[in-house]
Amino acid sequence: MKFNPNIMKSLSLLTQIGFLMAIPIIGCILLGSYLDERFDTGIIFLIIFTILGALTAFRNLYVIAMNSSKKRKKDS
Repeated sequence: MKFNPNIMKSLSLLTQIGFLMAIPIIGCILLGSYLDERFDTGIIFLIIFTILGALTAFRNLYVIAMNSSKKRKKDS
């Protein structure tokens, strides 16, 4: 079996996308939960920060897609 660098690039991109989607969401959930406990506000901060985490994750996905698209055009 020959080494294919395209497979390794695809795997690294997939891993990067996974981390860039999961870390903001998990971090914002933890922060929102902490702030709710600290200020005794119910779940308002959890909801706000979960939405912000999801938006940040999708923004990261968009940036990665645009950078990948630019590299493909540049290589062609």
